Amino acid sequence: MIIQNKVLTSTEKLEVKTFLVGNAIIQVKEGAIKADESGTAIRNAKKWATIHAELILRSDIGKIVFDSGGVRNSLSHKFGQRKLDAVQAIPAAIKIGKVVSISDDFDGKPIKNIVLVAPIKIGSEEKSFLCIRLVKNVGDDVRFSIHEVFDIVDLKNTAIPFQTPGTDLTVGPQRGIAMYLNILRDVLDVKD
Repeated sequence: MIIQNKVLTSTEKLEVKTFLVGNAIIQVKEGAIKADESGTAIRNAKKWATIHAELILRSDIGKIVFDSGGVRNSLSHKFGQRKLDAVQAIPAAIKIGKVVSISDDFDGKPIKNIVLVAPIKIGSEEKSFLCIRLVKNVGDDVRFSIHEVFDIVDLKNTAIPFQTPGTDLTVGPQRGIAMYLNILRDVLDVKD
């Protein structure tokens, strides 16, 4: 499967916005993954992912591998309890989340970065938005790479730079949290 770059049209942004402000796709248990006597937080997250590892097939982006390696990689990019809790939502979000961006690799490697989003609920908290980046290598391989979790407060945090809507929200030097926040802001700010 050849994956082409994708930037959402205004109509597609509205569809994704409707999806995000709708019902959460999954509610996960708060504090289910954490450091305890059996291991560190990352070790326990990897155990959870090993038990729940799966190959997910999507018609738009092909197969996606969810496994402990992807969870380890994601958590090596800084984490707190909310991000640990969200690990439980990753398979569901990969299955039914909405693709919001497909772009070439930031550093020019022969891979594609696929960003998808989904509304989730952690414990009794208000709904959060889960952003997932998948990496498509040359060939037929898509691996889960990183995830971030945001809520409305995060989206209103003006300390995180905002890139002007309409520009490519996936280009460097903007990366990481700022990139995901700006993708969410761009989608959620679209007018009905």
